[in-house]
Amino acid sequence: MSTWLIISEETGTADGAASHRQVKVIRTLNGNKTREQALVELRNVAKRHVPDSLKTTSTVVGRDSDGSFWVLPKNGKGHASCNVRLIEQIRP
Repeated sequence: MSTWLIISEETGTADGAASHRQVKVIRTLNGNKTREQALVELRNVAKRHVPDSLKTTSTVVGRDSDGSFWVLPKNGKGHASCNVRLIEQIRP
C-alpha cells in the first residue's frame, strides 16, 4: 500500500525583493489508492486550492507536462505562483 502526499510549493517575491518558498502538505492519501486514483484526487484538489499568497488575487489553474498543476495569478497580475503535485511517501 502506498501513501501519497499532495503538496503545494508556493514561490513569490515581495515588491521585487528576494523570493520566498513555502512547501506544505495539503492532503495525505492513505489506503489502497493506485497512482491513477491519487492523480484524480490531485486534479480535484488543485482545482480548488487557493494558496495563501494568492488569496486576494484571481487565479487560473493549469496542468504542466509532468502532471503537476500550477495555480497562477490571472492575467499575470501578482508576484506569486504555486505548484501542486503528487509525491509518494517513502517510509524506512
